Formats: sequence, structure tokens, C-alpha cells
Amino acid sequence: MLYFEHNGKHIYGTLISNHGYYENYGLPLWVHTEGEGPPEGSFLSYTTRPKEKVDFVDSIADAGPMVLHLPIIRLAEKLEILDL
Repeated sequence: MLYFEHNGKHIYGTLISNHGYYENYGLPLWVHTEGEGPPEGSFLSYTTRPKEKVDFVDSIADAGPMVLHLPIIRLAEKLEILDL
């Protein structure tokens, strides 16, 4: 996941490939959200069971089953290709 600050906003997002819209197949899509502040860890941790939970963590060493970790890449500024 990419993170950067732009115009006072904290942006979290990722580039994914479009998988099924005819002539746009394969084009990159920028999926993002704005957060309240910078991430408080190096990974986004997503737990599915027994209850769904999203959190920031510094390490994946103590992860149990049913936990997905996404590394956070901190950028100095927004990517030029993004229109924000």
C-alpha cells in the first residue's frame, strides 16, 4: 500500500489492474482513501476471524492464522501519474 501526504491530506492507496471492462482491460486503477493521519506502523494488518479487524502493526512475526499483512510504502510526495 502506498502512503503520502498531499495538500494536508493523508492518502492511502494502491494501483491495481482493471480486469474486465472491454477496451480498458489491463489499465491501471488508482484505489485510495484519505486517513486522519500517517500510519502508525509498517504494515496494515487485516484479521478475518473471529471478528473482522484492521490495524497498523510494526511486525508480522506474531501473526496468527487468518491475518493478512500489507506492507506500507511511504512516499516523499504523490506520484506524478496521480490526478488528485
